[in-house]
Amino acid sequence: MPLRRSATGMAPALDDGTHVLAKLAFAATLPFFAQVFYYLNEYPAPYLLSKAWPFLTLPLALYGMIRLKLPVGRMFMVVLAYGLGFTPLVSVIQLGNGFLDALTTTIKAWPFTYYFSLSALLALLAVPPESIRKAVLGLGAATFFLMVIIYLVAPTSWYADNPADSKLLLFDLERGYRVYMPMVFGMILVFFLARAFVLKRNILYGLGVALAFAPMLLIYKQRAAIAAALVVVAFGMAMSLPQRTRRIVIGLGLAAVAVGVFLVGRKLGFLPGGAAPGDAQDAFGASLSVRQNSSALAFAFLGDDPMRWIFGVGATTRFSTVTLNDIFGNDQFFIADLGWIGVVFEYGIIGAVLLAVLHVWCFATAFRLTRGLDDPFALALCDYVLYLMVSSAVYSVVFTPGELGVVMALTIYLDRRRRALPPGPPPGETRLFPGRNSGTRQVTLGRGAQGRGRATAHAG
Repeated sequence: MPLRRSATGMAPALDDGTHVLAKLAFAATLPFFAQVFYYLNEYPAPYLLSKAWPFLTLPLALYGMIRLKLPVGRMFMVVLAYGLGFTPLVSVIQLGNGFLDALTTTIKAWPFTYYFSLSALLALLAVPPESIRKAVLGLGAATFFLMVIIYLVAPTSWYADNPADSKLLLFDLERGYRVYMPMVFGMILVFFLARAFVLKRNILYGLGVALAFAPMLLIYKQRAAIAAALVVVAFGMAMSLPQRTRRIVIGLGLAAVAVGVFLVGRKLGFLPGGAAPGDAQDAFGASLSVRQNSSALAFAFLGDDPMRWIFGVGATTRFSTVTLNDIFGNDQFFIADLGWIGVVFEYGIIGAVLLAVLHVWCFATAFRLTRGLDDPFALALCDYVLYLMVSSAVYSVVFTPGELGVVMALTIYLDRRRRALPPGPPPGETRLFPGRNSGTRQVTLGRGAQGRGRATAHAG
């Protein structure tokens, strides 16, 4: 198979005949890297493949670790060493896990390797940046399309009131019937539309943002996720404004946040003159009571033992000999719903600090690499890292850590492709350059300029 050197210098680029296969391979595997099917156990085939994906892509991860010299790579490896090597041992001591049970609990941390394995796949396939953008945004549009179709078509008998029975179709008294879609690509699409609305000054993108929030509010109904998305959309739009206007908007936004915090505090009864605890319970329903109960159980188990607070107690799986539900005598205990409290419970304060540093470092890196760009897609990837940080107040950062690996791998890869481009006209544009012998050279940049930097020259 003929090979040409990639413009990135990361790997040789495939010839034109294999580009279609490379694009299809990337688009087909991207949902598994993003853990789209990771918890959908009602669909056994993609669910089991998603669980096995970290091990199937381990050779790629090792290649990425050794050969690509990725930013923040060492921090990812430190988190992996702690989560895969140390925490299982803690669970043996604190929870009485057997050796195999302890190894099984590491399945949640393995997707951190996707940063390396997806980076390696992108480098080896030399996927054109435009194909990456189309694949991610196409999956985002498909997310909303499927959400609406499923909601309209699925009979009520398919819905379950217990997340253990169904992860996709849920029912509760407060929110009714809802479709709990994996939203990683959908959220990136929303952030892209918000950025493009300001940068391109096109009202259609703004309408797209409004249309995207409609099914989220009416069908998805995950309040914390929607609130976090609103915060990130506001941030992205403000950061895309001219500097002077941006300062005014940010000031108004901070004032609005302060008012919102005050109103929520009153609603929850944390501030004088607010609602009684029972009223807050009625407003937020069973989800709040489950989180309150889980938090109380977690704090009680940590107790006053400094070792448990510092190093955590580990976790169990539903296949373990003894589960956390058995230990607590409660089948409504969910670590993933406790945000940073759940992280401290499982990984301790040390693990929580490592994970917080990783996320802040990733956001700082993505922000630095995309600062000043007018590319809404690259900026949307950076916004998604911020979204993970904002939503971590409610959702554990170890629930789907592959999402962080995906957006960082795409961000780094796209940045390296941009830096490999020579300055000049856009792809397909022809310009005349001085020749060696007082003539001119007509140079046409190939359509894959961001991919391969190909050019043809004709002497004049």
